[in-house]
Amino acid sequence: MPALRLLASLLCLSMAGAAPAVEIVNRSLQFPEGTIFVGDTLYFVDYAASNVLRLEGNTVRLVWHGEGCGANGLLQVPEGLLVACFDGGVVARISLAGKVLATIRPDDGDGFAATNDFAADAKGGVYITASGALGSDTGKLYYLGSEGPAHEVAHGLDFANGVAVSPDGRLLYVTETGTGHVLAFTIGADGRLRERRVLATLTRERDGRPETTTPDSMRIDRHGNLFIALYNGGGFDVIRPDGSLLAQVDLPGQHHTTLAITPDGKSVIVSAVDDGPRGSYRGRLLRVANPAAE
Repeated sequence: MPALRLLASLLCLSMAGAAPAVEIVNRSLQFPEGTIFVGDTLYFVDYAASNVLRLEGNTVRLVWHGEGCGANGLLQVPEGLLVACFDGGVVARISLAGKVLATIRPDDGDGFAATNDFAADAKGGVYITASGALGSDTGKLYYLGSEGPAHEVAHGLDFANGVAVSPDGRLLYVTETGTGHVLAFTIGADGRLRERRVLATLTRERDGRPETTTPDSMRIDRHGNLFIALYNGGGFDVIRPDGSLLAQVDLPGQHHTTLAITPDGKSVIVSAVDDGPRGSYRGRLLRVANPAAE
């Protein structure tokens, strides 16, 4: 695997009137996604190569290659990691050493329609987004309990993407890429969802008028602020639990697919992707100051 160089480059960034530095952590990837921290170690995927990777010092190490998986979202679980296989329509459970422990499908026996991302609750359960087709209502949400298979808890979503559970465990947030919405659901005692509503519609100013963006993955901090990567939109947004805008961060790159808040809460790691020739991609990992840091 290629060596990583921590290159600090001063790039233009607009965030609440400031212009802090953007650090390029890595520039040798194709389509980075799924950034999470396991302890102090950054894990992520390269969707184009269907690889799960981790950063060791300045070096990227291969954890697992899933042929046909289309590795996308990641989640730490007691046994290791859950991997969302966007292309394969399943969830792979692997150890941190890269051993496949289980393959998870919905309780109807069919595959997930474009498995995308995860959010864990405090009961050992996991919410899974199945995106469906963009521009349709085929997206779904599933709940995988600590025992038993995954079962559907919401449907009718236009490309269900990022997902997060509120710090108090009462609300589930989902980004709906096709509409630019951040949705909120009330979580029932059994993990099922009710009271679907639009928490926010994400927009950016373009040519003097607001333009709806396309939200991708999402993370949440301990205060309930939602950090939302924008596939088309120029960076990421941070919204408060009431849906109001806290910050808009502009970053280099055409697309921004996912992000992770560092364990100390001071920085955000963001994956950036540029379109290349003939359907190829050029990916980078960026580090920027956390606009909601205390």
